[in-house]
Amino acid sequence: MAGQALYRKYRSADFSQVVGQDHVVKTLMNALATGRTSHAYLFTGPRGVGKTSVARLLARALNCTGDQSASRPCNKCANCSAAINSSLDIVEIDAASNNGVDDVRDLREKIGLAPSLGAYKVYIIDEVHMLSSGAFNALLKTLEEPPSHAVFILATTEVHKLPETIISRTQAFHFRPISSEDLVTHLSAIAKTEKVSIDPEALVMIATASRGGFRDAISLLDQLSTGGEEMITLDTVRNLLGYSDLESITTISRALALMDAKSALVTLEQLMQLGIQPNQVIIQLIEQWRLILLCSAGAQVEDSPAIKELVKAIESPRAARILQMLIECSRSNWPQLSLEATLVRLCVAAGPDIAVGPRSSTVATPAVKASKPEPKDRSDGPSTANEPAQNTALAALWPKVLVQLKSQNNSLSALLQMYTAEFADDKITIQSRFNFHRDLFNKAANRQIIEAVVEKVYSRPIPVIAVTDENAAKPKTKLVDPNADLVSSAIEILGGEVVD
Repeated sequence: MAGQALYRKYRSADFSQVVGQDHVVKTLMNALATGRTSHAYLFTGPRGVGKTSVARLLARALNCTGDQSASRPCNKCANCSAAINSSLDIVEIDAASNNGVDDVRDLREKIGLAPSLGAYKVYIIDEVHMLSSGAFNALLKTLEEPPSHAVFILATTEVHKLPETIISRTQAFHFRPISSEDLVTHLSAIAKTEKVSIDPEALVMIATASRGGFRDAISLLDQLSTGGEEMITLDTVRNLLGYSDLESITTISRALALMDAKSALVTLEQLMQLGIQPNQVIIQLIEQWRLILLCSAGAQVEDSPAIKELVKAIESPRAARILQMLIECSRSNWPQLSLEATLVRLCVAAGPDIAVGPRSSTVATPAVKASKPEPKDRSDGPSTANEPAQNTALAALWPKVLVQLKSQNNSLSALLQMYTAEFADDKITIQSRFNFHRDLFNKAANRQIIEAVVEKVYSRPIPVIAVTDENAAKPKTKLVDPNADLVSSAIEILGGEVVD
């Protein structure tokens, strides 16, 4: 027989066991003690912070005849019948699978039935934001004027998807993410009860990884406890989560602070070869740079020597920019390529003195080259000694331009891959072998599309021009996607139109 999961075993049995939601529990207990309860409640907040558990406790308490002010467990109270009527007078509905108009209409037909044993018929609708527009409209009137014996408790993780008309007819309670301190305290108590040996540092990592979710934290502890190890260490948790060692993450962060793109990319490549997932590297970098930002702004104090070193080496505005770009990187469908490009962009944007060395890549890249600028007289202006490094960094981001361009104009992206892109004098030059292709690239509409993608990737506008070079390499034979419609592909490339 399968054992009971720890998050179910340690679900709050009464209001006194609810973790981290004192502001919600206190208000609800006062309402129960004074008899000033509402006909509709809305519980919002992240997943795994106790919304459904508190909803069930409230549903049982509404039908409890014991002393509510004493925070006694209603399902154990000598004067309470909640243990009997909980299965009859408490109806839980999953809106994710019952989100249609017919489901709500069926609810409206049954809501008139009186409770079996208790004073109220309580309807708990979980993930209520999943209801369709028609279902919300069908629910609205019932929610506004329900029978006196009916109480609704709506729970959702995405309150912004609820109509204002629904929200305005409820008493809303926002459940906060549980603090790391509370999570560590309760995880330690559970580990002691379950006789699980675990290092305090491992508990801190579990609490951090769960991001304020009690259910996720207990599930991680449950999974670790079945690993068969006598002592759960920090390395055990790190291996389960797929996290990199902190030293490598700090090395990448230090490279960003010092504008050393080569060091950042080499360290990242080493992590990829060890099997560390790029998404986990991004998450760890985000967590570290959030801490750096807070410390650099004076909002938090950190005892770690590495963090202190990074805080001294960087100012708050740039720390905020790095954090923002890492967050954008976390949403990419190409995490490794996006992270590599982001690291280079951050070093390029931060200053000219960078070094980008060769690195291996699993993505085929077109030919790109960074041209060495012609020597200039001192009278022409400032020194251009840093231009080769800037041009090399620009070339490193060109593959990302082609990837993003493909989603907007697949044929144009495929055609660009056939020729060499040259980077010099802060502009991008496409070396075309034929005047026909040169004119196609320079066409106003096509050039606007290319330069818009370039500006997005490089975080600044860079002109893109095409020139004819008879000595340029011959174009590849694959001009368009073979799966694409031949006529539409030809029209997209040639810029023509269909006529009768």
